[in-house]
Amino acid sequence: MRLTLILLLCLAGPGFAQVAGMNPGRDPRLPVPVAHPPWHGVALIEAEGAGLCTGAMVAPAMVLTAAHCLKDEAGTALLPPARIRVTLAGLEARGMALRVGAGFDPVREAPWASDWALISLNAPIGAGRVLPLLRETPPERSILALPGFQRDTPGALLVDPACRYLGLRRVEGEGLMLAHDCAGTTGSSGGPLLLRGADGHFAIIGVQSKGILGRAGGLAVPALVIPAP
Repeated sequence: MRLTLILLLCLAGPGFAQVAGMNPGRDPRLPVPVAHPPWHGVALIEAEGAGLCTGAMVAPAMVLTAAHCLKDEAGTALLPPARIRVTLAGLEARGMALRVGAGFDPVREAPWASDWALISLNAPIGAGRVLPLLRETPPERSILALPGFQRDTPGALLVDPACRYLGLRRVEGEGLMLAHDCAGTTGSSGGPLLLRGADGHFAIIGVQSKGILGRAGGLAVPALVIPAP
């Protein structure tokens, strides 16, 4: 699934590829084992005929992702839940029900703050792997991690392990969004922005939604606007 862009950089010099969600040069993303926490709660989302994205288990039989990941082939409607497959550490489940942000329009992929989806599954593949939603915001510049199943390394879970939270931004006509400088390209949409607490455990602070062409960073839907599963 493509990473929706929020900025076009037109001045990249020769030899510097403009890759969505990535800086030219050094790549901060690292492969991580899908069986180890907190990565064991990060799922691969396959929307039949539409592409791949990332999600996070927020209940044993519920996964959170971006709503724009679930568009049909024509891009005009959301897929029926049964056409959504979720894979978690070798376990698979199908969607049974779908809840998305209020007023989300698949054609416009807007409003941005409604670009989230909770998929109820037909099997509790997330038992023991649930990642909680954080209901508060940390200090700006707090360290985050963005995991994702991304197009440039098929089958591997890549993580930018030390990016930054840049604060909340109210975008005119689109709602409240979370800004970050995490690296992640096509396939990272729907991935959880993870914050490590003082107790060492991770929680979801946002859901990756919008990327930037030619530079790491983007906007995520804040977890505080997503209803409890």
